Amino acid sequence: MAQAKGDGTANYDIKRGCWFVRVTYVDPKTGETKRKKLKGAEEKSPTPKGKSISLKIGQKWLENLENGLLPDADTITLWEWLERWLNDYAKPKVRTKTFDKYESYMRLYIKPALGNVPLKRLTTPDIQRVLNRLLIDGGKERQPLSSGTVRSTRRYLIQALNQAVVDGLILKNVAKGTTPPKLVKKEIRPLTPEEAEKLVIAAKEAVGNLVVGKTVRQNEKINKEMTARIVRDAAYIAILLALATGMRLGEVFGLKWDCVDLEKGIVYVKRSLITNRKGMQFQEPKTPKSRRQIPLPADVAAELRKYKKRQNWHKHLLGDLWEEHDLVITGQFGRVLDTSHFTNRYFKPLLKTAGIPETVTYHDLRHTHATMLLLKGIPVKVVSERLGHSTIAMTLDTYSHVLPAMQDAAVKALEGVFTGKSSNL
Repeated sequence: MAQAKGDGTANYDIKRGCWFVRVTYVDPKTGETKRKKLKGAEEKSPTPKGKSISLKIGQKWLENLENGLLPDADTITLWEWLERWLNDYAKPKVRTKTFDKYESYMRLYIKPALGNVPLKRLTTPDIQRVLNRLLIDGGKERQPLSSGTVRSTRRYLIQALNQAVVDGLILKNVAKGTTPPKLVKKEIRPLTPEEAEKLVIAAKEAVGNLVVGKTVRQNEKINKEMTARIVRDAAYIAILLALATGMRLGEVFGLKWDCVDLEKGIVYVKRSLITNRKGMQFQEPKTPKSRRQIPLPADVAAELRKYKKRQNWHKHLLGDLWEEHDLVITGQFGRVLDTSHFTNRYFKPLLKTAGIPETVTYHDLRHTHATMLLLKGIPVKVVSERLGHSTIAMTLDTYSHVLPAMQDAAVKALEGVFTGKSSNL
């Protein structure tokens, strides 16, 4: 078995601010005894703990070598390493949706230009050129990628190469030397109260008359018009919920009746529906703050109660054709409604009917909810809790566009208070 030398094989590099450990091993291919330099712990000044961690990195490298778990450092390409990093290091640690994002960003934005480059030959300028290019024509149909997407791509690549350094494949993470693009925040486009009302009316009118005959079958064929109306009814409720609660798309579509208290008018967010290349699946909320309860306006709670009765009636008519998932928002026959299908088939046409630009997204309904509450003087903490934000600072940063109007309202509220001329006194 290959063994590292004892105490003294780890040395601290003052200039780089990190430890390096040298291990001695027998090359399994040639039988020759070789030495390898591995990067250890990073710290501002050397400590016994840093040295211990670095020696353990060397020991782990030797164990992986003996067990045949190390890739060939001389021939492995960047994409080969990224695949290994994604499956062996990222996948076990992150949520499915996060992993899908890692994988798609690396596959779409890094692999085409740098995938075949040997890991050891990768340079900082190589990566910088790719990042710069993505900002120009890296998106669909050669459209520019947003600065946020490019920054995320860079961040994921840095994580992958950090692990390559730890595994002894490279000595330096060349991605760290790149310059990220300046973050340009996407302008939030909340609906006006008038637009929100028009959208709700359009969605409700699209449902049409849900009264059906005594049977769902006609010559053994399903009454397609009725089943289509079921989905339009669900689309109406999905829009109403987003505007009334600020819930995310996945949270609304992952909502089940066991998380809705129709008597008290409270929604409990406990799960989310995600869609990826493997299909649709439910998952737990991302953070503890995302798991929350949201009181409903009385009129919205009343609409939900009526909708539940309609859904139960359809379920009764369809009998064993109904797929029971206990979902609030359903597709035809009670199936899970694909979010992309909902957006393209129902949401966008409703925007057009309501005279609202089709650039508005379902997520903008969440922004509309938050903006309306803030403009009405609802405390930021309350709004943050309804949205499930991890911090109040996140809410303030996201809705900074509302602050000037709130400041104006605050000033008007104080006018004359201290001089005895206030109309409120």
